[in-house]
Amino acid sequence: MKKLLIVTGIAIFTYCNVFGQLDTKPVKARLLMEFGAEWGGDELITVQFTNGNEQTMNAGQGIHLTAGTELAFTKIEPFLIRMSFGIKWAPTAADDANIAFTRLPLSISPFWKIKEDFRVGVGATAHLSPKFNGDSFVDDIKFPSSIGPRFEIGYKFISLTYTLMNYELSSDKINGNSIGVIFSTNFARKG
Repeated sequence: MKKLLIVTGIAIFTYCNVFGQLDTKPVKARLLMEFGAEWGGDELITVQFTNGNEQTMNAGQGIHLTAGTELAFTKIEPFLIRMSFGIKWAPTAADDANIAFTRLPLSISPFWKIKEDFRVGVGATAHLSPKFNGDSFVDDIKFPSSIGPRFEIGYKFISLTYTLMNYELSSDKINGNSIGVIFSTNFARKG
C-alpha cells in the first residue's frame, strides 16, 4: 500500500510537469481544506473525573483537520484526486490533564463525481506517528505508523468516511477503524 501511494504521487507529479506547459491545462489544482470528526475503534482508556463522571477514549475517534490538494482532470471531468496531510486529535475533557491520542493522517483518494455534486472515492490513509499521551497519569505509548484503506461518499461540501486502521502494540493489534463526517472546501487559483 505504501508503494502504491509513492507510485501514484510520482505519476501525478510527472503528469503535471509534462503537460503543465500546454495552453489548455489538463490538470487543475486547488487548495483543499477538511475538518470533521470520527468515531469508533477499540477502547484505549476510560478516564475517571473527580466529579464522578467518566469518559472513554477509543482508538478510532478524533477531530480531523487537514490541508492538501484536489486535482481535477480536464479530459476526464468526473475524475479527481484528493491528497491531504493534517492531524487527528482525540483529547479528554479533563481540566487538569492533557490526555490525548494524536495521529498525523496522510491520505490520497481518487474520486468519481456523479452529476457534479456527488462523489465516491476509495483511497489509502497512512497514520504517521500515532501517540497516546498519558500526561503522567498513565504511560505514554508510541505506536508505529499504520496504513489502511479509506472509503468516502460525499455531497457538495460534506461527506461520510469509513477508514480501516490497525495500530500494533507489541504482538497485539488495536482496532482503530472509524466512521466520520468530514466538511471540505477547495479554493481554485485565480488567473
